[in-house]
Amino acid sequence: METPPMTVEAILEKMAEGLGEEPVPMVLMSKLIPGWIPRQAQEKLFVMDLPHIPPKYKQLIMISVAAAVSSHMCTEAFVKSAHRAGVTKEEIAEAILTARFALASTTFASAVEGMRYLVEDDV
Repeated sequence: METPPMTVEAILEKMAEGLGEEPVPMVLMSKLIPGWIPRQAQEKLFVMDLPHIPPKYKQLIMISVAAAVSSHMCTEAFVKSAHRAGVTKEEIAEAILTARFALASTTFASAVEGMRYLVEDDV
């Protein structure tokens, strides 16, 4: 016998358990496009179940990406979720510092053409 799909409300409850608080963006989206909520949950399960990167590393990657793109709400949510799952404060702090380094380094890469102009053309 096949298990019936979870309701949107049940999925939101499970998200809240993992986060330790209400997942505000998902609650709001559930009122706008409720069909998205099961898909969001399925995508997370899909990614977390992929075998090559341990779940802890995936959590640290999510923290780094959210911090790098300046998503305060997602960074906070991923930090809380990772910490609740056993990722240490020190590991989380290193992920944030790593994101900061990677983002700062992209400044040079994005300025290459301008720097090349200044160096190669006798301005």
